Amino acid sequence: MSARSDPHVPERRARLFIYLKTLCVLLSYIALTWVIHRAYMRKHVPDAELSLALSFTVQQVTAIFTLLAISFATKFVRYYRAQRAARFQPFIRERLILHLNGLDQWTEMRRMRARTPRELEDCLVQILASIHGAGRERLTEVARAFGLLRKWQKQSHTRNAKRRRKAISRLCLLGPLAQPDLLEALHDPDDLVRVEAARALAGSGDAQMLAAVFYMALDQNRLVRAILTEALRPQASELYGVAAPEALRSPDPKRVVAALEILRAWRKSAAIPQLPALLAHGDAAVRAAALHLVPQAGLTPEYEGPIWRAIEDPDAEVRAAAAEVCGKLKLASSLRLLQRALEDTAPRTVLVSAYALAELGVNGCKVLESEVLSGDPLRAAAALEALEHAKLNRAATVGM
Repeated sequence: MSARSDPHVPERRARLFIYLKTLCVLLSYIALTWVIHRAYMRKHVPDAELSLALSFTVQQVTAIFTLLAISFATKFVRYYRAQRAARFQPFIRERLILHLNGLDQWTEMRRMRARTPRELEDCLVQILASIHGAGRERLTEVARAFGLLRKWQKQSHTRNAKRRRKAISRLCLLGPLAQPDLLEALHDPDDLVRVEAARALAGSGDAQMLAAVFYMALDQNRLVRAILTEALRPQASELYGVAAPEALRSPDPKRVVAALEILRAWRKSAAIPQLPALLAHGDAAVRAAALHLVPQAGLTPEYEGPIWRAIEDPDAEVRAAAAEVCGKLKLASSLRLLQRALEDTAPRTVLVSAYALAELGVNGCKVLESEVLSGDPLRAAAALEALEHAKLNRAATVGM
């Protein structure tokens, strides 16, 4: 099993890294204590145990003062940078806006690049993140001319995931100029880097980029796939005709199921030519996922037969999906099959079948009323719950 297919691999690696780091710190403490003892302390303290204790104490005091010095230095640097930003950024921002509006500011910006490169980069990122359209191209050219594109490209390949995320988030602001880097970032080992790159490509509107993001989403965990599904939703109509057909023809059942789940999440009514074949697929998970899409594709005579057969499918998940579809479509021709499905051994199939019968109106409710008195605890409880749900829905509809 590959690292990408096993969601627990990154967690195990992170835990192993913590253990190794702890072990290294412990060994460093022991080694440094021994060095202080051998090199200095035992010459002045004859007792070995007391010498080791004092060596450890000296080491601890040194470590504390070192940490305090680093903390103070870090805070001072942050304070200094904040003061510089407050001093220079208003002027830099003004020049960038003038350049954005068409006034040539290259000479002034080159001077700022030499004196305040960090502040210029931060202001450029802030403005790029807040504008769209043709004006962004002028500032994109500034980023390229001043080497920021190369800098962010280099940072996007570092070992530090946090730095890679920051670099990708900035490359996302450069539009088509950074698309090759974003496509490469789709294969990054860090989930957040992949999501950041995919969302930027999804917003590009380019058919090739959209397809790449869609195919990448098929191999992700559910959380990442849910985020990308929402990012791709505005382009769903285009993807139905461009990327979805190829994904649904994949020989990998997991990718097919993922594609069907994405299409279902978009909730768009559209014809899916591959759906009839998927209803007879050899993998039960694919058949179940395909059944859930039938209401969106629209009921046609070619779907009724597969739905009837699915109610008696060997797989419980497929039977439950078929019963749910019958209820959503109010498929009256499935009444007898749903009645037989109430005798299923899988509790979920029994409950879904009861709810589907309640959707079929008077005839379905009559079947449920007879099942309440059947004497079977599971069937009676499911029938009673479905009848109560139907009555509450009718009462709510009348009260509106």
